[in-house]
Parts: sequence; C-alpha cells; structure tokens
Amino acid sequence: MTANGYWHKTQRQRVSRRALLRGAAIGAAGAVALGATAPSVSLLPQRAAPAQAGEPVRGGRYVYAPSIPWGTIDPLTSVAGGPGIFPRIYNTLVDRSRQMPDFIFFDLAESFEQPDAETSIFSIRRGVEVAPNNLGIPERELTALDVTSWLDQIESDVSAILHAFTNLWLDSYAAPDAWTFEMLTTDPYAYTLFRLGSPLGGTIPPRELYGPGFDIANQGAGAGPWGTITPGSYTESGEIVLVRNPNYYRPAGDGGRLPYIDVVETVTIFDRQPRRAAFVDGQIYEYTAEDQDEVDDLLAIRPGLQVVENPVNTFISFVMNPTRPPWDDERIRRAALYALNRQEFVDKIVGEGGGRPNGLVHWPLGDFALPPEELEELQPYNPQMSRDLILEATGEERIKINVMYPVSDIEFHDRHWPVFVQQMSEAGFDINEEPQTFTKWLQNYAEVNYDASLALNQIYETPEIPLDFHAAQGPQGDGNFALGIGGIYPEVEDAIRASKTAPSVEEHIEAVRHAQRVIYEHAPAFLPIMSWIGFTLYQPFVRGIMPGLGNTGLYTTPLWWLDAGAPQPHPGEVDGDSDIDSIDASLSLQREAGRFPNLPRPENADPSGDGRTNSIDAALILQHSAGLVDLDA
Repeated sequence: MTANGYWHKTQRQRVSRRALLRGAAIGAAGAVALGATAPSVSLLPQRAAPAQAGEPVRGGRYVYAPSIPWGTIDPLTSVAGGPGIFPRIYNTLVDRSRQMPDFIFFDLAESFEQPDAETSIFSIRRGVEVAPNNLGIPERELTALDVTSWLDQIESDVSAILHAFTNLWLDSYAAPDAWTFEMLTTDPYAYTLFRLGSPLGGTIPPRELYGPGFDIANQGAGAGPWGTITPGSYTESGEIVLVRNPNYYRPAGDGGRLPYIDVVETVTIFDRQPRRAAFVDGQIYEYTAEDQDEVDDLLAIRPGLQVVENPVNTFISFVMNPTRPPWDDERIRRAALYALNRQEFVDKIVGEGGGRPNGLVHWPLGDFALPPEELEELQPYNPQMSRDLILEATGEERIKINVMYPVSDIEFHDRHWPVFVQQMSEAGFDINEEPQTFTKWLQNYAEVNYDASLALNQIYETPEIPLDFHAAQGPQGDGNFALGIGGIYPEVEDAIRASKTAPSVEEHIEAVRHAQRVIYEHAPAFLPIMSWIGFTLYQPFVRGIMPGLGNTGLYTTPLWWLDAGAPQPHPGEVDGDSDIDSIDASLSLQREAGRFPNLPRPENADPSGDGRTNSIDAALILQHSAGLVDLDA
C-alpha cells in the first residue's frame, strides 16, 4: 500500500481523484524520482474541476475569517494564521502535495533535477514579477538571488520555521546564474520538496524586504497572485486586504492572466457562533464546521452550500517538559501515557465515526502511523498502572502538576480540557490549571516556559514534525516549543534522524514506525490525543476549488472565481439594510477607529476605491445620502 493510501478528501459533488486529475490536466506530471528531471509543465488547469464546470468570471472580492490571529506576516517565522495567506502573496520554489504525491506544483522553479540523492538543481522561471506596491520594491522578476537571500535569512534567524532544515540538512546552496539555483543536502533527505514548498515557512519574498527600512513582520509585497497588501489593511489580530497582482505570470483560460478574483480580504471573527452567523448571512465565503451535525444543520439552512471533507492533520497534544520535574522521571511520563483514554475523547467530542485515537504519528498519515492493535499495546488506557507508577516514583498516591493551556475553542480545545482533567485525576494527577490567552500561551509555548501544556498544533502533513517534538531540540531544531527525550536517550535521536534519510517509500514508512517504537520504549513527552474528520463549507458561488491536495491546494486559489450568485458591490451600503445613509457613514468611522471591526457588508466599505475604510469613505456616503454624488453610478 502506498503512503497516501489513507489520504482522502472529497466534495459532496463526489469528484473522483481520477476526474480531478483529468480536469486539472496534470496527468503528465508524475512523481519525481532520484536522477530524474521533473517535467516543465504548468500544473494549474485552464478550467475548473468537473463538479464546478462553467466559464470563469473575473472580478469580485473573496472574504473569509481566519479562526486565529496572524501573529505576524513574516513568512519565515509566522506559525499562527499567516501560512494561510502567504501562498497568495508570495511564491514557492516547488511543492509536492502530501495528500496526492503525484501532484507537483511548479512555481518559481519551472523544473528541477536530482542527479544524485543529495543534489537538487532548480531552473528559475522567467516572468515571476513583483506586484505593484507602495514600498519602493521594483516590479521586477524574481531570480535565483531571491532564493539564496531567502535561505541566508533563514540560516541567520533561529526563529525561522525552516531553520532546522538549513541547520541540520543543508550543506550548501548557490546561484551560479540568475536563473539557476543549486542545493546540496548533507545526506539524502526524504522531506526536501515538502519542506521547501510548505506554506509554513516555504514562501519566498523579494530580497528587498530583508533590507533596511522594511518591517517584514508588518508589511510586504510579493510576486504571488495577490501580491499587493493594501496599505494600512494589515492588523496583527487577523485582518488584511490583498489586491490582484496584474503581473502574475500564469495564463488563464480566457486569454488573460490569473487570478480571476480581484481582492482577497480577511475579517476578524474569532468566536465560532458569530463566524457561523456571518457565513450563513453570506458575509464570509468559507466556514469550517465543528462536526457532521453542524454540516447537516447548515445544509438544511442553505442547501446549495459546497462541502469539502477530509481527515484533519492536526490534534490536541499533551506536552511535558522532560527537563523539569516531575517529567524528568520516565515513570511519571509513562503514568501520563497510560492515563489517557483516547477513544473517550473521540466519543465525547466528535462522536462515533468522527475521528480516531492517535499514536505518536497521527492516523491521517496512513501507513506512517502505527496500526491500532499495536497502539493498544504501546499506550494502553490503564489508570491503575498510572497510579502504581506515581506511587513507585514519589511514595505518594497522587502527584500535583502544573498544566498551562490556551482558552480557546480552536481544534475543540475547550472540549478536550474537561475530559483531560477528569482522566488525569482518575489516574492520580492533581492539576494546577494555568489558563492563558492564545497570545500569551503561544509565547510561553515557543519559549518552553512551562512544566506541561495541553497544546494546540499546526497542520502536520508529514510525520517529520510530530517526531521532531521528541528530538533533543524540538520540532524546529532550535529549542523552541518543546525539548524532547532525544536529549536524554541518544537512541531516540538516532532513530528520528534515520527516519528522514530512507531512500524509498517503503523504507521511509518502516523507519518512521521504528522511530515511534523506540520513543515509546523511553516514555514519550509529546502525546497526540486524536484526529478527526474536518468539514469546510463554501458558498455556492465560489468556483474552481480543487479538493484533495492538502496545504498544496493553497497554491491553486488563483483558479477560484465568483459566479453571478456572489454578492454584488453596492458601494457605501455597509450595514445590510439596502440603504446608503448616515448609519453607514457612522459604521465606517467606527471601523476606522477600531470600534466596529466586523461590518455586515465589508465588501461595500470602500466607495473611494483606495483599498481601505476611513473618513473619506464616510464623507462619500454622506454626500451620496444628500444627493451630491451617486455611488451607484
């Protein structure tokens, strides 16, 4: 069975993988083998997948609400909501889908070859041009020098997401000319394309953004499909307005260039119920449902909604700091391992069939995860054994522990917490609860400023990072977020590294499984609990969606378009009552002041057309209301 055997993602229209690939016109692009040259073809289709047939329509504004803040918009370091927008602003070299490994997305690189197991040579595409911007960055082509500058910055910034890759695996890199980039790894590395192409750290800004006078954490401009960030639109809380890059290089089916949509806008609605209400009302165009019951409720309200369902490559984890007591004692870590009834989490949070318990590698990764019958032996639910281990280690029947956690409903965290507390108590653990805001928790988590945490996680589409949580220097190789038991047991460190150098799929699977078994022998300090089925709903008028690609699908959003059912702009009408009056002007001013960030009709909030909502727009609204100007003209 291939490594993607468990991957599954489908729309309610039931597009088959075969039909999707045929519609995408990517049949010529196979998996890239060592010593082979990847085909220089565009993997973006000129028409939509069959379930969304129809002539693409240009224009419109795509509005959605991220569930968590950006943190920053530095594409090298952001681990919060930022990776969801970076593929829209910037470019990647090349990305290989983790869910559909025969799909390879060529972007800044139009082809590459691997003459041996350690060497990769990329041919840089001509015509990848920076979008118009007010930062003074020229509208120029990206070259191999932008790639080397990107890696220079990653090497020098220990907080960069790919720093572990450059520090541990990258031997050398060079740009022998403007259109060639060469890279040499220290050893064969199974995750090279997955690392380079990931939206999490793998998008490449113009090299000017690293220079003096620029603040890449708060501003940017790229050569991606929506490479212009509207000045003043970005807020750290989660708002940004991106404008179509007229220089974007990919051709569209109508003879022009992609993307079809003019503007991508995010709005801040972190609480689920208001976010759902905004989706039902058509104010935002996508929404992630909690479970199948909520999907059914929404389809009853809006029968035409599109639903994409897939196993979610994330989880809540219990993370222990093995450099602090009591977690430096293998017996206490093992007591925590046996304390968790993972099936109870599934039953109480998502219900039967809605998810499955996890081992050290989460079950959506298919054959990389250990089979359920083996997990029952390695991590049995046995609270009595937990209490016996606590008594053996401490001489006491119970032990007090400190556990920090974010106060959040992201990833069902609010539902995990009471189940976790109850199970740990039954196993002999008395928890001193340390609730924190998301921002404060993330800071403490990144700095490993905790004894233990019930933690949120990113999307992990390969086994690499889940295993790296057990490595001595943690998931990024820099001592941030976690310190694994690999720092105590060299055999753990060796097994994790060996899992990354396997030359074939079959050997890679076995090496990943072996590493998990070695970690279990020494009581792991990072315990994923369960993963579930996710449901993303889209408005009926959103077209061109390509399901089945995982995070690689973020690079295909230039294909999306909004058909005639999308809300039509009605400049100045921001409160949803169909009239343009002083109330709309007042709301516009309140939005500018930060008192009313979520307008009912944000797509109408910029009648001046300058990309922001401010007093100029309020004045135009009042003038329209007085009959002095006609915003409908």
